[in-house]
Amino acid sequence: MNYADWSQWYDLFYSTESSEEVDFYVEEAITANGPVLEIGVGTGRIAIPVAQRGIEVFGVDASLEMLSVAEAKASDASPLTGSLTLTQADMRTLQLARTDFSLVTIPARTLLLGTTPEDQMDTLCSAARHLRPGGKLVFNVFNPTPDLVFDDSAEPVLIGDVADPDSGKTFQLSAINRFDAESQINEATQIVEEINADGTTSVVARLPVTLRYLFPHEIFAMLEETNLQVEAVYGWFDRSPFDEECDEIIFVASRPA
Repeated sequence: MNYADWSQWYDLFYSTESSEEVDFYVEEAITANGPVLEIGVGTGRIAIPVAQRGIEVFGVDASLEMLSVAEAKASDASPLTGSLTLTQADMRTLQLARTDFSLVTIPARTLLLGTTPEDQMDTLCSAARHLRPGGKLVFNVFNPTPDLVFDDSAEPVLIGDVADPDSGKTFQLSAINRFDAESQINEATQIVEEINADGTTSVVARLPVTLRYLFPHEIFAMLEETNLQVEAVYGWFDRSPFDEECDEIIFVASRPA
């Protein structure tokens, strides 16, 4: 993944998403009463609203470019009633000085950026060792339904048209997914096209991203191996129960007290 390119377009893509994801993670942070560790903090899309609620937040990300954007956004949002500390780190080998977090989150399907079972297991172990006894791990991934992973269409899937508040330009966002059922890998490309005055479009960015999707039974097994107890599994950020037709899988697990 080219993080420099992604840092420019990340917030534009997520502007098409429902605010329910951010609201969900803010609620989890308030309930946990901090401190909170966010793995894959990106541009601070979730961490900054959490810090604005008076909570101590530590955000880690592999990308210095993403962290630079997050730092600038946090400065624009200051003064924060809580705090936000940003650190560059690999989610698979994370070793912070403190291990007393009430809540560790891995939002935005970040766990799937680990492209091998070992990468994903190492990430969950990293999260678990930073939790205090009784602390919670919360993360979300997409649900790999047959309609999704066995769709061999090469046509881009339209995400939506969005206006960039900084440039004033309007962009059309789309994605091409290439799923491999054997490796459980999706070699995806996110496409940004500028909508011209005459209604035509011009491609301005192609952003590759590789994900390894997980089935629910695999996640249950990994959490058990990590010695975390599953407390809830939701099918959406409104806390509705998960079923096989849901687009999202949201896990809440805890470290035994």
